[in-house]
Amino acid sequence: MEQTGLVLEGGGMRGTYTAGVLDYFLDMDLHFPYVAGASAGASNGSSYVARQRGRNYQVLVGYGDHPEYISYKRAFRQKELFGMDFIFDKLPNELVPFDYDAFEARDTHFSVATTDMMTGEAHHYDDFPDRSSLLTIMRASCSLPLISPMISYDGKNLMDGGIADPVPIEQSIRHGNGKHVVILTRNQGYIKKRMRLGWYLQRKFKQYPKFVESLLTRHDKYNHLTKRLHELEKEGKVFIIRPEEQLAIGRIERNKQKLHHVYMQGYEEMKNQEKAIEDFLKS
Repeated sequence: MEQTGLVLEGGGMRGTYTAGVLDYFLDMDLHFPYVAGASAGASNGSSYVARQRGRNYQVLVGYGDHPEYISYKRAFRQKELFGMDFIFDKLPNELVPFDYDAFEARDTHFSVATTDMMTGEAHHYDDFPDRSSLLTIMRASCSLPLISPMISYDGKNLMDGGIADPVPIEQSIRHGNGKHVVILTRNQGYIKKRMRLGWYLQRKFKQYPKFVESLLTRHDKYNHLTKRLHELEKEGKVFIIRPEEQLAIGRIERNKQKLHHVYMQGYEEMKNQEKAIEDFLKS
């Protein structure tokens, strides 16, 4: 398991699939020395690193339909669809407590991808001086343009890590890992399309032209990345776990039954690949 990285894609509520996979990993007692995630992938990854089996399920499925979690009324009035205070304060500190002690005692190198609005490039954090900084960085990584406010931290204005680095495989490679297990939330064959409303993005973020450029070219970046992953997979350097078919939910979903189904889809599909991943890690 040395020099093996676990890399987690984001995808909003599609991350429920990842939650199922990670819980199966915990049932296998499978732990990686390095974990990198972007957006919802980073959020899921933190609970996995803290070894809190079932916590992601409680957050995503148990509270997915809570009015403070996703609110179209709030999105209209406050331009914030996801209740970020609820997700990154009330949930981890009160309702579904995050095990900070276990996280701080981890022997796993944990990396979170964000997007620097000034440069439009990825900025990765793997140092969390205190509990507040961890939640702030995670919040920045999950802050989606137009429906979440930007986050100021470390002298930078940050947003969704999935913009500049949706699947931080290169960060895992730079760390020195020779093998990588990658969990995607899109099925094979998915091709990302260019964002619409480019004119609005340019007006909304006129102070950050490189950020806008990163937004408008993210589809090319993502599609190139999936080709890169395919090449690494053929070389035996990457093991990809992805939905066998398109998930029945999108980035935004409040239906508990659908969310539970996607969680179980991730769990069962990983269960079916247990032997394959064990062979990959031993080879």
